[in-house]
Amino acid sequence: MKIDTPTKELLFVTVRIVNEGAGGVRTVGTGFLLHKKVNDSSSILFIVTNKHVLADAQLLTLGFIARGDDGEPKLGQREDVTIGNPGIAWVGHPDPEVDVAVLSIGEIIEQLGQKIFYRTMPMSQMPVDGDGLFIDAIEEITFIGYPNGQQDPAHLTPIVRRGITATPLELPFSGKPSFLVDGSVFGGSSGSPVFLLNEGFYRSGPTSVAPGNRLVLVGVIAATMQRSTLLPLVVGHGPHVKLAQELNLGVAYNWHAIEQTIQEFGRRNGILGMPS
Repeated sequence: MKIDTPTKELLFVTVRIVNEGAGGVRTVGTGFLLHKKVNDSSSILFIVTNKHVLADAQLLTLGFIARGDDGEPKLGQREDVTIGNPGIAWVGHPDPEVDVAVLSIGEIIEQLGQKIFYRTMPMSQMPVDGDGLFIDAIEEITFIGYPNGQQDPAHLTPIVRRGITATPLELPFSGKPSFLVDGSVFGGSSGSPVFLLNEGFYRSGPTSVAPGNRLVLVGVIAATMQRSTLLPLVVGHGPHVKLAQELNLGVAYNWHAIEQTIQEFGRRNGILGMPS
């Protein structure tokens, strides 16, 4: 597959993250590559994900697709990167209730850049106050990741899913920099980037549409909403069993939460120019 369109490139923005904790416990999540320009000559490359994807890890394995000599991806061929003692490297959002984290991986990419095929999103791909971007109360969204740890086993590409915003992007859900998505979100989807992705036409104002394409990074998936219910047992001695049922709603943190986490990274590391 020749990588010659923006949507094809999005397949290589994500990273499959395997967290190996104490006792050999393994969990799988998603991250995506985002770079922040610091000055005219340098930028910092991050993996954006959730705190719970990185928490308590003794070893992180970042799953990339290998890069061929022709500069194209070697679909189906892995090139994993391992990070030991990653707890000292990642930074979380300053609010403990906001589940967003960033991990700086510029040095790793510099060492392995010729071996792995990847694409990164610039922070400029996120909305900026006053830039004239129109966002409606209900928008179609696209999110990309590894639900339940799944990927195309033959080509190692991630799974692309679509839904709609269940709460308006401009309204902080529950008072936090977050919103709900109406779409199937499963474990492993945590850390998936959320995009407004329109091709052909998109709404450019309250009563107008514009021809062309729109690609905007608006958030990161963090969790799925569930409700508990009591159901009768068919066998066993107890009268009921409590089950968690998914509501087909996901919780995502918006671009402000991503930006604030990167600002926190800059503050902790004494890097000037990080705040936008």
